[in-house]
Amino acid sequence: MYMAWISFTRNPRSNLAVIALVAALAAFISIFANSITMSEAELENAYATIPVDAYIMGASATQPPRFNDELYQQILSSGFVAASRAAAECQVHSRDTLRALDSIEMDAALSEYASGIEWLEGYDESLFAGEQAVCIAPRSAELALGEEARLPMRTRRSVVAVLTVVGLYGGGYDGFGGATYYCPLPVLRGLYEENGMPFSYCGLEMELCNTRELGTFKAQMRELRLDGGMTRLVVNDALLLSVTTQLQRHIELLKALLPLLFAFAAAIGFVLSFLLLRGRRREAAVMRSLGAKRRRVFATLLLETAMQAASGAALGALAAFLISGRDALCLLNMALVLACYLFGGAAAALHFARVNVLKLMAARE
Repeated sequence: MYMAWISFTRNPRSNLAVIALVAALAAFISIFANSITMSEAELENAYATIPVDAYIMGASATQPPRFNDELYQQILSSGFVAASRAAAECQVHSRDTLRALDSIEMDAALSEYASGIEWLEGYDESLFAGEQAVCIAPRSAELALGEEARLPMRTRRSVVAVLTVVGLYGGGYDGFGGATYYCPLPVLRGLYEENGMPFSYCGLEMELCNTRELGTFKAQMRELRLDGGMTRLVVNDALLLSVTTQLQRHIELLKALLPLLFAFAAAIGFVLSFLLLRGRRREAAVMRSLGAKRRRVFATLLLETAMQAASGAALGALAAFLISGRDALCLLNMALVLACYLFGGAAAALHFARVNVLKLMAARE
């Protein structure tokens, strides 16, 4: 150790140059590795913040989808649905429609009338989240607030939906002159179940979560046969794929370059140590001629290289901290830089520790 320190302080200029180069290399690798970490954090943030919506549509724009409660429950239990809105409808009277919602936003037409709905005291659009047998009726139906609306099912006249009118909205006629009534989804579903009638949905909109595994979700939906036929699933993930694909390619490129940088550090360690020790072959030969074993010569040269590397790595870590902040300081990266540099230095030191004393002295003479 003492011999290595004496040798280290004997050549201050060359050692300072080596320390500066090692510091620059260590700082660059630390900042480079930190950029990978930052890109991975951006990727995670993209998956967490970019919304992905999905909805079920029919085979054509004019044909609404129809799917049963079993399929509905399988979709919701997939583990990818953070929030959902559903709708169902049935024909009542001769031309009228009873539409069941669990959120007013599920129906674009009713949402347009939302600000002009006349409510019975104590009621608002939150009624769709409940299970009360109430409805919103069109003013054209000439029903008063608090009055009961009796809506017999067209497919089974004996089944009548009895709903209290708690809201009135303007319009409500379609192109064929029929009116649309709106009630909470659980009400219509319960009515069907009580009368042994098969219940089906006509709309489902979802906000998806766990979007990193979106491919798994799509595979599950294909298993449920939602990739074709009369009912199809549409996933609006174009923005997410655009952002995450670019980030993933960037991260893959950086990760592919990182091993090359560590190999470069090892090569620099070898070249610098080789050049510095080349002029000290005679010194190594003198140490050998005075009885120093090869192991001691090797240890002395390697310790000097380690002092250079440790000093440079410390300065490089400080530079990385000043440039990129605390996140750039990674003990593992610093250890890898030191290990790679010392590997190169050890190869050079081993080469000179094995110098042939007689040949070297003869050459000098």
